[in-house]
Amino acid sequence: MINPRLLLPVFVLVVFPDDISVAQAEELVEEMVIKGYRDDSPDIGRNSLRPKELPRSVQIISDELIEAVQPYAIEDVLTLASNTAFLGDNDGRENSFVMRGFQGTPVLRDGFRVESFGGVTDPELFNIERMEILKGPDSILYGESNPGGLVNLVAKRPLQENHGSVSVAASSYNSIEPRVDLGGGSERVRFRILGLYSQDDGWRDYDNENERLFIAPSVRLQIGEASELTLIAEITEDDYQADFGTAIDLDGDLIADPEQVNNHPVDTIDRHHHMYGFDLEHRFNDVWSAGARLRVIDSGYDYSALFLPFGLDQDTLFYFRVPAQQEQANEETALQINVAGDFQIGGMRNRLFAGFDYRESETENQTRFNPGAPSFLDWRNPDYSELPPAEADIPIADGFYSNEDIERRGFFVQNHLSVTDALTLSAGLRYDDFDRDPKTGSSTSPQDDSETSFQAGAVYAFTDAVSGFVSYSESFAPNFDLDVNNQVLPPETGEGFEVGIKADLFGGGLALTAAVFDITKQNVSTADPNAQATDPNPFGSIANGEQESRGFEVDFSGQLSQRWQAFGSYGYTDSEITKSNNGDEGLPVVGAPEHTAALWLSYAFSGAMDGLVFSFGVQHVGERLVLGDPDGNGDNSDKVELDSHTLLNAAVNYARNNWEFALNLNNITDEEYVDAAWGGLSRSVHAGAPFEAAATVTYNFDVN
Repeated sequence: MINPRLLLPVFVLVVFPDDISVAQAEELVEEMVIKGYRDDSPDIGRNSLRPKELPRSVQIISDELIEAVQPYAIEDVLTLASNTAFLGDNDGRENSFVMRGFQGTPVLRDGFRVESFGGVTDPELFNIERMEILKGPDSILYGESNPGGLVNLVAKRPLQENHGSVSVAASSYNSIEPRVDLGGGSERVRFRILGLYSQDDGWRDYDNENERLFIAPSVRLQIGEASELTLIAEITEDDYQADFGTAIDLDGDLIADPEQVNNHPVDTIDRHHHMYGFDLEHRFNDVWSAGARLRVIDSGYDYSALFLPFGLDQDTLFYFRVPAQQEQANEETALQINVAGDFQIGGMRNRLFAGFDYRESETENQTRFNPGAPSFLDWRNPDYSELPPAEADIPIADGFYSNEDIERRGFFVQNHLSVTDALTLSAGLRYDDFDRDPKTGSSTSPQDDSETSFQAGAVYAFTDAVSGFVSYSESFAPNFDLDVNNQVLPPETGEGFEVGIKADLFGGGLALTAAVFDITKQNVSTADPNAQATDPNPFGSIANGEQESRGFEVDFSGQLSQRWQAFGSYGYTDSEITKSNNGDEGLPVVGAPEHTAALWLSYAFSGAMDGLVFSFGVQHVGERLVLGDPDGNGDNSDKVELDSHTLLNAAVNYARNNWEFALNLNNITDEEYVDAAWGGLSRSVHAGAPFEAAATVTYNFDVN
């Protein structure tokens, strides 16, 4: 049922004054807002380079595209990128993605990575200026990473001009979200405040609402002529439904109505993310500049006492659930120091970047768990009359997640050498040191790892509009699995090769990148074939697993003409587990589709400032492996795959004077599909959202 609050914006969008025909509307509209889907912002990553100057695939999702798509969650827009698929949210604790065939894609905030299970889930998209998607292995700029790539979410900061807007968004999920964005100040002091409150029933059958309170103030101070200090804060408070997903059968199909709940409709998870910090930039002269950035983060989550779904019997269709409760707190301090130089040696331009990172975090976790008092739920006819027990009645369990202290230190240097006007060579080196001190858990043995990463590449400009690039890069990530002696395994490592082209088409309005890649991930945790029942850890692992991924991708964004804007991608990935002791050699990586494709196309009825814009979107995700051994017999004879799905979306935008109106229709065909199923067949199975109509009304005004 469509929410009645949609009627006003729908009316405004489709009705013109009585004395003006639709045919005359185009002549009436003198100015129109059509915002660019191409973003060539400099300072990608931690170096002041544009995407076309980097010897790698870089895709930018701009604020304008996010605003046009009006995504319900981060996965709705991030998966528009090629070879990128949603992997799940780990029961509401962290967003996970698979990129170029590899799991564990880091999602950074302004270049800072927050610890797992302590980071903010469902980051607030209203505060995102752009999403930087850097493909392939890369541990040079940020340290630990995944060989598929990484995502950096860049937050909004004070603008040079005064501005103000208030808006209200509503949807057929019975949601309401008032927002505000104010900015102003003087030449020396600029401020910006973003805030919102959202209330959302969601589309699944929970008894409680999702609520979010968000505020993000920032102040930019010009100190003299050469220094700039930005003070920032970000507060997120969530009271959300504790959603553990649904269930699929051995064919990968949903067993019940996707709205059906497998825990209890009253279960909740409270999350918080408080971040404070500063960015300091100083230019010494025309050659050298330096900066320091600090973030202090307090984050965590707290589940209510609940029935945790553990498994579904595929024959009887009864869920096995156990009383559980969990809470975690994470405190983190992160510091980055950057130095940049732009100078000539022997007539060749050098753009040198160096930096130091320091991060320390302290995580405390408490888990309550009682497998001896199970609750069974008939998935064919669920009865929720049995309430979860009180928290105090669930015993505390040890060994699930560690209370731990972690310190990370890293140094990097990277240079981009312009040998000629056409040829630029790049090289980078980084050293990382990682210390982990677990206080509780299966192993309390300290972990001390170090790793050196290398990266090299070249960009050659064939013409002003077309260039080619080639690169080799490495990555690493700590490995927290344990061997038979309960010692932590050595880090995972990755290396990749990439060759591609970058082109400016349609008179420079459309940016296109196409690339082929070959990536290998080593030291993957796999079962120890020599483990004995008498070992301290009879289920110990060794780090001799290997995964490979080869593929092709093409991405484009920008302006086709004065009236047409486009953003699109296609990706093909052939991922394979090439070495393992778990019996899954030859299988693709769980959650990694072979094919992904997306297109968002917008047509403006006028080339001026205000006017009418129609948009159409299509997104395709191919088949993905869920679990190679659902019956637990160890032979991987049962391969469960999710079917491919294709979604159709549309939008209508109208802007005139100070007003903007938007109507978005998502999943127009109301396709029933599974968006992700990382955790198996009966938990962390994410059914795709059904049809949604969403409307937004915005009023813009001057701030004096």
